Amino acid sequence: MKAKFLAVLVTILLVPCLAMAGSNPWDRKLPFNEAVITYAISGMETGQEFFYIQDHGKKMARHRTVSTTMLGVTQKMTTIEITDPDWVYSFDLREQIGTKSVNPQKIMIEEYDKLSADEKKKVSENAEKMAGGFMGAVQGAVEPNVKEIHGYSCDKVSAMGSTIYSIHGTGISLLSESTILGITVKTEATEVKEKGADEKYFQFPQGIVPQPNAEADQMARMMAEQMIAGLKDPESFKKKSQGILGLPSGGQPEIPEEDQMQMEEAMNTLKQLLGK
Repeated sequence: MKAKFLAVLVTILLVPCLAMAGSNPWDRKLPFNEAVITYAISGMETGQEFFYIQDHGKKMARHRTVSTTMLGVTQKMTTIEITDPDWVYSFDLREQIGTKSVNPQKIMIEEYDKLSADEKKKVSENAEKMAGGFMGAVQGAVEPNVKEIHGYSCDKVSAMGSTIYSIHGTGISLLSESTILGITVKTEATEVKEKGADEKYFQFPQGIVPQPNAEADQMARMMAEQMIAGLKDPESFKKKSQGILGLPSGGQPEIPEEDQMQMEEAMNTLKQLLGK
């Protein structure tokens, strides 16, 4: 959960701070129009992942096959995740199921665009302060342009037992390693090609119709609204916050327990940082 939480923060908070150019820090383009990144996965999970990118990152698809062995039993999992400007589609090919949920980045873009010019300036300033506060709170660090991988200058983010090297100013990881409770998972890019992201890799698996996930949609929108509210006016956010999402008692939606725990961790961290 903590590794996932760090990845979310890198995407919606730290990356915009490392690449503030452009009218909307969450509406950014990758430094290449098209790419195919091949990863080797080792540790508790072993396998391979292919990451396909089109239109400067507007469309992305991850095809992942891994095996996990526990107590002498090996399980193989094959998944596909497809992201476009509006939706995130997730497919489990072993279970033959799929879901769709709103792209959180779309909501961040929408919420930011609603702000006035002065509010946008405040959000940008507070995001930079908050990013530094977050890394300090978890005894982590952000180091821009510290390593070159496959010809790309990479930023290093380390916190909560995870170290991620991403292409500078983006959320595109080329090397990551996490050790949680003694369990290590390493994902390393073995090849990066700026071509070959054919449309076929963005097609839904045959026979699987992705089902809407209303709870995930509502959670993403609430998280984005709370994040922007906190960045726009930290003091007001602290005063108005109630419960895990700043809602009055009894006003919270039905959300799976794991997602509630992740949201609570995120919101508590946000409130702590805004109090610094």
